[in-house]
Order: sequence, then C-alpha cells, then structure tokens
Amino acid sequence: AGGASWMVVTDESLVDPSLFEIVDCKIGVDDTQHFSFKEEDPPPWYKPDAPKYDRPTGKRKMNSATGEMEDVIEPGYVGKAKGWQQVIWERGLWVDGMQNRIEEDDEDGRDQRLSAYHVLSDCWDFAHETTALQEAFRARGHILLMCVRGHPELAGVGIENSWGKSAIHFRANNDCNPNHLYTNVLASLGRKNLPLITIFRFARRTREYGRTFAQLASSASEQTFALIEKTRKVFKCHRSSLDFDFRFIRSGGVVS
Repeated sequence: AGGASWMVVTDESLVDPSLFEIVDCKIGVDDTQHFSFKEEDPPPWYKPDAPKYDRPTGKRKMNSATGEMEDVIEPGYVGKAKGWQQVIWERGLWVDGMQNRIEEDDEDGRDQRLSAYHVLSDCWDFAHETTALQEAFRARGHILLMCVRGHPELAGVGIENSWGKSAIHFRANNDCNPNHLYTNVLASLGRKNLPLITIFRFARRTREYGRTFAQLASSASEQTFALIEKTRKVFKCHRSSLDFDFRFIRSGGVVS
C-alpha cells in the first residue's frame, strides 16, 4: 500500500540496514499501546502485505441478501482493532504456537503459557480493566460492584430472590393483555408484593449463603472444593434462584 512493502524479520543480524528500514513495533517502558492501527503504523506482523486502506481485489461475488454482484474488497488495517495477536506481539509476549484460549493442559503438551487469554489476563492493565457498564456508573458518580458469576444466591443483597418473587407474582396475575403489561410489572415490583421485611429476609439469606461458602472454603479439603464447584456448575447452568429456592422465595422468606 502506498508503494511500501513489509516483511517479518526474526533476526536483525541477517538484515542489511542499507537495504531495509527496520521498524520495531514493540512497546517500551512508559509507552502507550493503542488497540487500533494508526495512520503511521506498519501492517500487522502476521500479515505484512496487508493493505493500509480498503482496496478492490478485482474479483466479484454475489450478495446473498440482494442477489446482486458486487466487488470483493480487501479490508485495510488502518482504523481497525489490532486483535490479540498484534497486542501480545507488541508486548514481547508472543510465543510460537499460541492460540486464543486454552483452558487447561492437554495431551499435546500445550499449557496456558500458549493461551493468549491467560497471558493477557496476567497483564496489569487487562486484569484491572473496567467494563463499559462500570465506566457508565463511574461517570455518574456511582460505584458498581459486580457479583460472582454463576452464583445468583450471592448476588447483591438478595436481588435475585426479589426478581424471583416478582416473577412469581407476574405470572400468577398476568391477564395476557399487552395494554396491562406496564401496570402488571409495577404491581409485581410494588411494596404489596415486595415489602421491606421480605427484602430484608432475602438479604439475610444471601448473607447466610456467603458465610456458608466462606466456611466451606476455609476447610480447604478436596471434597469441599469439589462440592463448591459442583454447586457452581448447577447454578451457572440455571442462573436463577427460582430453580433451587422456589418455596423460600414464594413465601417471601418465611419458609426456610
């Protein structure tokens, strides 16, 4: 693109500097890494012949949506996201044979050192990255604390139980009239169905689950961790407190 050509060089001692311009894209101390390609950036290291801007390939294909023939465009890299391969390479963490994600060691001898997901997770900035939702809360002067994934019984101060109680009321009183939907939703979330005493009971139940898991974890036995993992998988599958605490929620926290 633009008359320039690139190639990947693994050993600079083999390159005559009078014939080539050596570009080192690896970031250094105090450098800022951008996650999209800038105008002055060379192509991705794994595709050195990538065009800088979108360019036609001279080929045509049929658009399945319109049924019309259209030009095949090879996308340029400027303005595009770098992707995990480029990000890891610029940080000097690239290892041959790396894949996007490897959950655990396998029979081929691959381990999480070849897992881009886990390598980047160990980087400080990735480990402390906040979500768009957290940033939206922070911009408005609030703090968003995320609950443990796959454990609705530990969420907030019993919020999943409150949602469950609301769902039970809505289903029992739904007249299937779309004009009454808003009114029915408000009734399911109202003080008559969810008085403060019920919310307090749901919150207490959440604290009890938290203390139970903490006590089990402190025993540090293999059977205990297996039990917690089994429970986590069951909850992750359902992701609903109604599936395992139906009677308690329906009674408003009266039945234990």
